[in-house]
Amino acid sequence: MSKIGWRGVFPALATPFTGDGAVDKPAQAALIELLLGEGVSGFVVGGSTGEYYSMGVEERIGVFRDVQQVVAGRGVLIAGTSSTNHSETLHLTRVAADLGYDGCMVLPPVYSLPTPVEILKAFGEVAAIGLPVMIYNNPARVGVGLAPALTARLAEIPNVVAYKESARDLYAVAEVCYATGDDLALFAGLEPYGAALLSRGGAGIVSTISNVCGRQVVDYYNAFTAGELETAARNQRVIDEMYHLLARSGLANFAFVKSAMAALGRPGGVTRAPHIMGDESAIAQIAKEIEGIYSRAGFALERG
Repeated sequence: MSKIGWRGVFPALATPFTGDGAVDKPAQAALIELLLGEGVSGFVVGGSTGEYYSMGVEERIGVFRDVQQVVAGRGVLIAGTSSTNHSETLHLTRVAADLGYDGCMVLPPVYSLPTPVEILKAFGEVAAIGLPVMIYNNPARVGVGLAPALTARLAEIPNVVAYKESARDLYAVAEVCYATGDDLALFAGLEPYGAALLSRGGAGIVSTISNVCGRQVVDYYNAFTAGELETAARNQRVIDEMYHLLARSGLANFAFVKSAMAALGRPGGVTRAPHIMGDESAIAQIAKEIEGIYSRAGFALERG
């Protein structure tokens, strides 16, 4: 199999919920249209940012189906099919394949602290379904990481075609890039580390913060890959300072994302338990601070 051609910015799509906990389908459709208008290349659907862990299997499948109908071939669709239950991961991956998704994104088995041998077996079973697989390294959420040597072995599995890196280890990132870059499309999973992968042949960014500032993430990617480093740096500042704001907000990551979306009038809906969004005062403060972020980078803030 030749190296897969996925490139660009792929939002880890937030799942908007209503106040009573239902999936807000109109808001979901509006968010997709907004992000497509900002130039994204596709979507990772039902990942951590989509709060998949708060949904049952059939509900997750419903989101896969609804997003596909809205996107309607206008971008690459990658289904987040991770679960604490490996059989559910396999089932969700089969469903995504049947729905016509372009690929799936999968963590090592969650919570169970699998050994390298178990990780190889689990990914092999997912890949055998036939849907292209993006393997996802995020030890903070899984408890185990994909060491470069293990990633190189995973890259040998047929249908394993891409890699998302969220481990914050630049030395290991470089090792993975050089060991697997001829075989895997490499994606940064943390936007402030985008340049680390892109400068080593990476294909793009799977982006949480693009739900808040999609245009800046897309413009950052486009400028960096075009060698327009001054423009890239301005957009990088927005991205970095957005993460600085997240860190001092006191909110959980995805509660901050949806609070920031609310502050800008973007269709994010609300979070599900256990997450708690900022109250009206906190959201107003986030809006004020985002205005400062854009001003310092020399951009006019776009709302909605």
